[in-house]
Amino acid sequence: MSKTAIKFWQSKPLNQFVLNQDGSFTLVSLVTLGVIGAMLHQHLRLGLNLPGHHGLEWMALLLLGRCQSQHRWAATMVAVGAITTSLGQNALFASVLSLKAIIFYALNGLLLDTLFRIAPRNLPLAFKAVLLGGLTYMIKPLLLIPVVALFELKIGSFVKHGYLFPLMTHFVFGTIGALCGLAMVNAMDRIKQNTHIKR
Repeated sequence: MSKTAIKFWQSKPLNQFVLNQDGSFTLVSLVTLGVIGAMLHQHLRLGLNLPGHHGLEWMALLLLGRCQSQHRWAATMVAVGAITTSLGQNALFASVLSLKAIIFYALNGLLLDTLFRIAPRNLPLAFKAVLLGGLTYMIKPLLLIPVVALFELKIGSFVKHGYLFPLMTHFVFGTIGALCGLAMVNAMDRIKQNTHIKR
C-alpha cells in the first residue's frame, strides 16, 4: 500500500463511510442494508412456512434505511443493494433467487419512498412507518393475485392458502418488520443523543 493510501486511511475515520456528518446513513450504508436483506432472504430459515414471512427482516432493514437517511430515494437504494446481490448470486448459482424476487425488491423500495413522501407530514412517524410498511410489503400478493386468477395458475402460496390469507400474512409480517425497523431507528437515535451529550 502506498504512503498516500496509508495516510488517507489514517486521517479518515471509518464511520465517515457509514454515517454523514448529520448522523444519517450514507449511500454505502443503504446499499449494504440491501445486501444483508438479500442474503437473509436466501439463507435465513425461520421455519414459519407462512406466506410473506421474510417481510420480518426485509421491511425492518428497508424502513431502517428510509428513516435513517435524508436521501429522497433511500429505500430504493436499499433495494438496489438487494438487487445487485441477487443478480450476483444468480450469476453463480442458477436458481438462487428468481426474477420475481428482484422485481419486488425494486417495487418495495420505490413504493415505500413514494408513500413516505405523499403521506401527511403531521402523521406520527410510528403510525406512518407501521402502516406504510405493511402496505408496501403487501404489494407482492396484490399484483400476483390478478395474474394467478386470470390465467388460473397453480403457483406459490395461493394453491395452499387461497387469495385472502397471503394478503393478510404479507401485511402482518410487513407491519411487524416495520415495527422492528422502527425500534432500531429509536435505538440508534438514543445512541446518537448519548454520544452528543458525552461530547
